[in-house]
Amino acid sequence: MEGGPSAVTIDAIVARSGVAKSTIYRHWESRDEVLVDAIESCAPTLVKPDPALGFEHAVRTVVDQAYAALNDPEWARVIPALLLLKAHQTEIADLEERIGRHQDETLSAMVALGIAEGRLPDGADVQEIAAQLIGPLVFAHLKGRPRVTKAYAGRVADSFLRANAAQS
Repeated sequence: MEGGPSAVTIDAIVARSGVAKSTIYRHWESRDEVLVDAIESCAPTLVKPDPALGFEHAVRTVVDQAYAALNDPEWARVIPALLLLKAHQTEIADLEERIGRHQDETLSAMVALGIAEGRLPDGADVQEIAAQLIGPLVFAHLKGRPRVTKAYAGRVADSFLRANAAQS
């Protein structure tokens, strides 16, 4: 993946892995299937925060997990390829959808806590909340600035929590 998705070829995989081409084709029918499995193997899994610890803890847990994923060298290399390929390859779009469904479960649990504590309005949109909370981290990662540090991730969480302070 270092050379981008176009550099992923069966011949390149064979050269890098030292495995015979026939072995590769025994497990995958095409380069695209290899790409999907490679991307899926590095995809981060968000762990649902403990609801007993409350909304603020849930927000910080989700941001910490996003920070960790963006600083994982394997996943950091894959994100641009995923964004590029999803518009052109059904298998990649399907993979992104599967990853997104799992992430939505975690984010939905966080949003439910926010609603229960009066920090988010009834019917708050999970995708909108995700964009507000995780969007700044992903944007900074893709742009390369500001650097996505633990301190920056903490400031993103702080800003989100201030914007969603308990309603009186």
